[in-house]
Amino acid sequence: MAAAVAACRLVTALSRGLGTGAGSNFPGRVSLRIEPRATRLLAGGLEHGCIVVSGTNGKTTTANMLAGILRQAGFAPVHNRAGANLISGITAALAQSSNLRGRPAGDIGLFEVDEATLPKALERLHPHLIIITNLFRDQLDRYGELESLGRKMSAGIARMSPDTELLLNADDPLVATLGEAGGLEKIYFYGIEYEGYGTMALEHASDSTHCRVCGALLDYSVVYFGHMGKYTCANCGAGRPIPDFAATRLEIEGMDRTEVAMQSPFGSLKLEVKIPGLYNVHNALAAASGALLLGIEAEAIHTGLAGYATAFGRAERIQAEGREIFLVLSKNPAGFNEVIRTIGSQGGDGLRLVIALNDLIADGRDVSWIWDVDFEDLAVRADRVVATGLRAPDMALRMKYAGMPADRIELERDLERALARGIAMTPTGETLFALTTYTATLALRRVMQRKGYVSHFWKEKADA
Repeated sequence: MAAAVAACRLVTALSRGLGTGAGSNFPGRVSLRIEPRATRLLAGGLEHGCIVVSGTNGKTTTANMLAGILRQAGFAPVHNRAGANLISGITAALAQSSNLRGRPAGDIGLFEVDEATLPKALERLHPHLIIITNLFRDQLDRYGELESLGRKMSAGIARMSPDTELLLNADDPLVATLGEAGGLEKIYFYGIEYEGYGTMALEHASDSTHCRVCGALLDYSVVYFGHMGKYTCANCGAGRPIPDFAATRLEIEGMDRTEVAMQSPFGSLKLEVKIPGLYNVHNALAAASGALLLGIEAEAIHTGLAGYATAFGRAERIQAEGREIFLVLSKNPAGFNEVIRTIGSQGGDGLRLVIALNDLIADGRDVSWIWDVDFEDLAVRADRVVATGLRAPDMALRMKYAGMPADRIELERDLERALARGIAMTPTGETLFALTTYTATLALRRVMQRKGYVSHFWKEKADA
């Protein structure tokens, strides 16, 4: 174990010192080659055990929100803050925070976990609280279709001890059923009860729209985004569970702030969410609900959320050359559509955008999903778009078919030149919106690091 921890810390220092990477993943692989039991043994040394957050969208933001609440409540979380959510990334976070005896410096583990990795992670971490945010179609070449992924996740959850607490999103028809296969005794639900910002119709790209009991099409009384909403099955009577933790009122104030009134078995509380979109209301609700289950007081929850600084690349605001860059990870149809709805409704017309599309393994090699994104809603509000990334031509073509005139679409494969062009076409004092897939987000942020617009995320963590 001493060798595994020492090797991890050495490789991390070399990676960061040489500028080859954050050391959030590969050092964990080194540790596991030396001591294959490293994840389990290191996690076993945490005084207050582990919490796991998984799902397609929002797990990084939810985990970071919960980390802020934990710190406010006096905990010292060991957390894979960078979003490296495979076993190697979790192991790296544990080893980087441990001494050579394998004793973590923190007292509670908080790990976001890749959906397909969840069963293996649960087996090694034995968390006492599992939070599932949502399940959307994403990286079909790796995850497969949603029902198959849901069954694998459900099987992993079913193997947990009966006293494990499971917190599920009631607004997602698939997620709401993930605890049914096992013998867990403590299953809780969170969701949005307030209907003021919902619609009556499902988006065409919605995924989980059929009853998991009988297979019939679900009826929705309100839709928040994607397939999130209030639903029932007219055929068999199954439907959305009543949330234990509910957002009963929302007040959205532009792109900067949302006030949430929340009801729970522990009483009512007010939440302040400083990042835009209904999806971030879900994230804040999940974090606050998890904190309440951990016994954290309402004041610490409110303060922790109010002081939340966005995770890098997740609705991150960056100052550059007298402009603001609004950088947001946009990696699948449901997430992209909600980003478009948010910036379209709040950002007005005449938008300047850089849209970066990559097709590396971490993005998903199949980019046909862009044709399920409602770029038509973006095209009518955009003044100019720079399409960039490894699949820049595909993105430019999609914007053309969305109805945007060809002379307002620029194609630039190189991310650095695309960013420079985006800044140049944005008037001083205004906002450039950068919508990027996963590896493009990391690459674009490295460009901004070299230019001095942002610091390395591990330096930001130290500053926090």
